[in-house]
Amino acid sequence: MRLILEADEAWSIMMLVVSQVLDGVELSDEGRAAVRKWRTDHAEGTEAMDRLAEAMNEALGNVIDERTRKLIRRKGRFISSLDRP
Repeated sequence: MRLILEADEAWSIMMLVVSQVLDGVELSDEGRAAVRKWRTDHAEGTEAMDRLAEAMNEALGNVIDERTRKLIRRKGRFISSLDRP
């Protein structure tokens, strides 16, 4: 299975996360300002957001690959593709 986020989808997810952090976490004024600056630096369409979307896709792909195991039928039994010689 392949899951690939477009840059605008990744931006929407990150803005939701940032909103949840700002609304639900007790932060110092400096911490709140740092989160807001990060949000501004990663605005939709920026190069920083494009890099973040690529990193998110790579991380998601790695997690999916680690959890996905193919079963291969060998001589009447099934073995995991990870156990294959």
